[in-house]
Amino acid sequence: GFERAMDTLGAVLGPLCATLLLGTLGARGVMRWTLLPGLTAALAFAFFVPRSKLTPEHHSSGSPATIASRFAQLPKNYWGFLAGVFAHGVGDFAPTLLILRASQILTPRVGAGRAAAISVGLYTFHNLIDAAASYPAGALGDRIGKRGLLALGYIVGVITYAGFIFEPPTIPILMVLFGFAGIHDAFQQSLEKSLAAEMLPREVRGTGFGVLATANGIGDFVSSIAVGALWSLVSPSAGFLYAGIFASLGAILIYSSRGNGS
Repeated sequence: GFERAMDTLGAVLGPLCATLLLGTLGARGVMRWTLLPGLTAALAFAFFVPRSKLTPEHHSSGSPATIASRFAQLPKNYWGFLAGVFAHGVGDFAPTLLILRASQILTPRVGAGRAAAISVGLYTFHNLIDAAASYPAGALGDRIGKRGLLALGYIVGVITYAGFIFEPPTIPILMVLFGFAGIHDAFQQSLEKSLAAEMLPREVRGTGFGVLATANGIGDFVSSIAVGALWSLVSPSAGFLYAGIFASLGAILIYSSRGNGS
């Protein structure tokens, strides 16, 4: 949760700092200075991160395990968890589409320029809520269990999508919806990996995380195409309805899965 909060806070502060520095250093100057944190991070990994060590199982094994054998060692309940993550991911479109929808809603009321500015401000608010909620989500998951809390996070996403389907929301309602979207993202990002870690045996944890990333990646790819097509060919509400259906299905599958620490 803390790592996720720092990542999201960096995503908020990074563009703001870059914008402020553009006026002083210029575009080339800003690009040069971006080398410094990148090199610092690389050196930190090279000199301060402990090197991984082979377990006794690796030393005693005569031949490396195949991908199929690794998959066979994944717990059965983990596949149910992956099904929930994938179902949610199939409907989990990029949050930047919220900016577009907010701008579409506000333009007839306040004009295109002001609508764009308000929409970007709402997205910044979304990122701040995401950062603020990430650590509490992880800490609460450690106390009361991650499985139900992750399903609840998916349901918060369903509520968010529903808010965009019905009567066009006012600016205060948009703030609430963008805040809900930030909470949804915080719960998803903070709890999916930590729950996976608790469900996976140590010897196949790397494989399990790889499969989890693949499920999320394919889900994001499908959702981008599906939501975009529904948005363009039918209506934005159809895209939100599609996302809400799959987020609900993901919550049901996650809650139905069983695992340690769930």
